[in-house]
Amino acid sequence: MAEEPRAKLPLDVKLLADVVVDMNLWRRSIGIYPPEHPAIKNAIERTSQNFEKLFAIRASITLGIAKDALIIDEVTLDRGNLVFKEFAKILHAKAISAITFSAGLKQEELVRFHELITAQGGPMGKELAELAQKDIAHVTFTPLDMNSFFFVEGTQRDEASGEGIWENYVQGILEGRLFGDQGPGILSVPVETIADAVNTGISDASGEEFYDRVITAYLGKKDQSRMGREAFDKFFSFLDRIRPEIRRQFVTRTGARLSAEIGKVENIFSEMTIESFQKVAELLTEQASFIPPTLKNLIDKLASIKQMKTSYFDFFYQQSAVLDDIEISDDVVTLFGEDHFQAYVNKEYQQELERMLKAKGRENDVVSLFSKECEEEAVDSTALAVMLELLYADFITSADYLTIVTKLSEFMNFFVETGRFEEILEAYNTLSSHALSGKFTHEAASTVEYFFHSPEFIARLITAFNLYGRREREGAVRLARALRRSVTDPLLDALAEEQDSGKRRFLLSVLEGIGSDVVPYAVKKLDDDRWYVIRNMLSLIRNCNGKKEAERIRKFVKHQNIEVRIEALRTLLAFGTADAVPYLKTCLQSGEADMRQGAIKLAGNFRVRDAVPHLIALIAKRDLLGAEASYKRDIVRSLGEIGDSQAIDALLKIYGSWSVFNRKGLEELKVAIFRNLQNYPPEAARKLIDVGRSSKNEEIRSLCEKGLRRG
Repeated sequence: MAEEPRAKLPLDVKLLADVVVDMNLWRRSIGIYPPEHPAIKNAIERTSQNFEKLFAIRASITLGIAKDALIIDEVTLDRGNLVFKEFAKILHAKAISAITFSAGLKQEELVRFHELITAQGGPMGKELAELAQKDIAHVTFTPLDMNSFFFVEGTQRDEASGEGIWENYVQGILEGRLFGDQGPGILSVPVETIADAVNTGISDASGEEFYDRVITAYLGKKDQSRMGREAFDKFFSFLDRIRPEIRRQFVTRTGARLSAEIGKVENIFSEMTIESFQKVAELLTEQASFIPPTLKNLIDKLASIKQMKTSYFDFFYQQSAVLDDIEISDDVVTLFGEDHFQAYVNKEYQQELERMLKAKGRENDVVSLFSKECEEEAVDSTALAVMLELLYADFITSADYLTIVTKLSEFMNFFVETGRFEEILEAYNTLSSHALSGKFTHEAASTVEYFFHSPEFIARLITAFNLYGRREREGAVRLARALRRSVTDPLLDALAEEQDSGKRRFLLSVLEGIGSDVVPYAVKKLDDDRWYVIRNMLSLIRNCNGKKEAERIRKFVKHQNIEVRIEALRTLLAFGTADAVPYLKTCLQSGEADMRQGAIKLAGNFRVRDAVPHLIALIAKRDLLGAEASYKRDIVRSLGEIGDSQAIDALLKIYGSWSVFNRKGLEELKVAIFRNLQNYPPEAARKLIDVGRSSKNEEIRSLCEKGLRRG
């Protein structure tokens, strides 16, 4: 019985994110660092400590795996987070649909967990789960049952299967239980997920209706088509990823579907870039004998026009063709664009030309493949890999090693200038491991210290972070974490001077990614005279778990700048200090409107029940002219986040009130009450729902109906 309340408590998502980041970083470090390396030991210790904090909230934690996403409590963690994506992909590749970590988890078990998921060519799925069951008492793997992706016509899948949320959605479309043409639906699902599910779920014996359901999900029904550019692009990207043996069926069915709306298809084709059009045309014409002549003729016509436009015209400006800065008339453009080919060329010659063009296309494919391999970035990556491999060779001498390392340093300077942080990190990790053990520890250690940690290199790296960091965020964070003892202070200095708010947010995210090592540096910066620097340092100390610095933070609750005071109060509330709530109550009674409003929002953010009486007193205050309507809506939101039933009577009183001077503001306040009922106990919220159902306001009535269904 004692575990039940713990199981229902909300998890600390930031703490969970830190655990995933550390586990992924640790996974990457295995094989680069030896087991006794401080980086490995620190990661183990930090992960173990964070798990203990999570287990204090909940006895067990289950992470769902949906191809490239992590799910907790039916909520998908930030899909834009590359670390989450990478960790999910690794586990998905091991045919694992979920992992459960239980209280009592030991560091030795974490080590074994990482050995299992990083083993190349090791066990997968059910075999991996059984092995983990023997070796790890407090980690449970749920294997991905791939058999459940196959279906038999007329049957439904077992709802208890452990697939991800997107796989469930796709399977529902294939079985005809969902209608993907309603709403954005399938366009929100990653294309590769659809392709994987279809490749697994459709067999050669499947009926035409299964193909039609996917086509309709993307392109809509014939009589109610929502066919658009986005749907078109995603559908053909999907076709490019499916098995060749079922692609023909899709192309055949798609050809008939597109021919039925050839006018709309022509408009979409015309708007495409040449590259996009060629990709679509190749997918359709590779099954040319199975698509209708109408569609094939359209593709041939547009292919010649697009090729002609590229060959003859420098560019198009506002639908006009321009050649050598001279605008060409519409008549001439039309002349070039019209397809008069068949009028002058006989059928046999056309067939010969088609054979020649096909051969030319195959030649272009080979050229394109080699061109990619010869691009500067690919060559540099290969050269880096060769140099790093040579550093491990037994036959090289000390002089050879120094020669390679010198060349490697030149590459690092170039990689910094172009923002290739992952490759810099790979070189740094390799040399750091050599500095700990091997034949050339002195040479490797000197390079790490005097090159990677040099002020000159760090200065160039900070500049690169500003230029490329938001595009290569994960690589920047991981590299900053590795170089933290040298990069933290310069990053803080850059943050203090940065004027662009977007870049400031990025620099903060990099510093937060470094973790608790940032805290001592941030504490020193609290002596800065600039209020915005102090505010940012308080935010960093909070987000990097600097609870031990609460005493230093406390004095800023009385700072002259309101934003600093609010940030200090937010930090004390996050740390759960004994004086945080008394400070909050004092701020709720402040004579400064901005301070009072900030405290109101914090009370809701941290769900401070002791603040409820003070919030009720504020919202009950009479406001004849409506001057305080905005912050009263903030009070309603905060009360809704807290969800304490003692607020219901005050809210009922507001709902029953009326105003001569501020009817609009009062009506908006009443609507806000019903928008924020979800956290109240059902029996308490029902009092408001019962009276709101008869409201003259349509939105209030609608919200009440939703509340009833939820209850």
